[in-house]
Amino acid sequence: MNETAVYICTDPGVPAFGAKGCSVHVQEVLRRLTVRFREVHLITTRPGGTPPPELAGVVVHALTRPAGPDLATREQAQCAADAAAAEVLATLFRRVGPGPVELVYQRYALWSAATLETARALGVPSVLEINAPLLTEQAAHRGLVDAARATRRTARLLAAADAPFAVSGPVARWAERLDPRRRTVPVVPNGVDVERFTPAGVAPAGSTGALTVAFSGTFKPWHGLDLLVGATAAARERGARLRLLLIGDGPEHTATVAAAARHGIPVTATGQVDPARVPALLHGADLAVAPYPAPALGPAGGPSAGPHYFSPLKVAEYLAAGLPTVASAIADLPDLVADGVEALLVAPGDLDGTADALVRLATEPALRRRLAAGGRRAAEDRFSWASVVDTTLALLPAHHRAEIA
Repeated sequence: MNETAVYICTDPGVPAFGAKGCSVHVQEVLRRLTVRFREVHLITTRPGGTPPPELAGVVVHALTRPAGPDLATREQAQCAADAAAAEVLATLFRRVGPGPVELVYQRYALWSAATLETARALGVPSVLEINAPLLTEQAAHRGLVDAARATRRTARLLAAADAPFAVSGPVARWAERLDPRRRTVPVVPNGVDVERFTPAGVAPAGSTGALTVAFSGTFKPWHGLDLLVGATAAARERGARLRLLLIGDGPEHTATVAAAARHGIPVTATGQVDPARVPALLHGADLAVAPYPAPALGPAGGPSAGPHYFSPLKVAEYLAAGLPTVASAIADLPDLVADGVEALLVAPGDLDGTADALVRLATEPALRRRLAAGGRRAAEDRFSWASVVDTTLALLPAHHRAEIA
């Protein structure tokens, strides 16, 4: 077993031990690192709660969470958090005992640069996980005072990383345009814990009750919640007996539940739940939906980059849970999931297409069984977190791979 790995996340919007999708991602990578390394350290500006029992041994270095009365002050605070994280890393490298730092794994955070520059100066191999085009997100949704400086720092971070990778093709292409080393950024999609997410079985052919359609995630506008409710209502009008199971919370939660009620759709809404409860909740569903709206149009009437650069965790979790799934064909999903074999894929924003897919699943039990089996195989073969982390570490240069093999 290797000695020490350090995971760094200075993004104040990512609670490491929280319940958000990004939190699940952090925890799953940490789990795989604890299998490969004797000691794992987490440097974070937002611990987000108590670690789950299996991560209790992770050594947490909690930094001051960046804050301030205005955007400019908060940007300075995030630069300070980056410097503080780099100093913690340098201290860990200089310490005496129990073993050397052999890997730095960083989740990309805006304003970060010193962390991986420090790792490179110390000769420690580094992996950089890029989940989103944060420069674009920040400017569009929250504001960016010093965009030029933020861009330079992201370029520095990319240049310092031994093995940068992205969770989707659109994110990879964005990162390639910023990388001063002009490398091809590999794509490694998000995964699922196939030991925690397991099938509960498919509703039998003779079942006469309503089928439960699950949606799991953060209730944000770009998650297609209007599409979810509208397609379910349309499928019910076409004779499909369906009800909704809404797992999670967010700014659109209340409006989604109210819209379902207006359409007369029976709903069970859990609100925010601990990620550990999600597999059992999915056992109470018969189908699942991952809806996304149509891409926004750019100024000239053509498609913009839009929000569709995701690698949806929910799709991998649905497949592992053996749930026949309807998913909007965003980003890399058409290349990752076999339409009609592992899930039913429809165009983003296509209400009629999504409703038609739900009707098919409601009325064709043989199709439900095939998709349940195909989706589970896909999760085991291609989307397990163990294989995802193995793939990311294999991106390191050969001499570094040999060091941590």
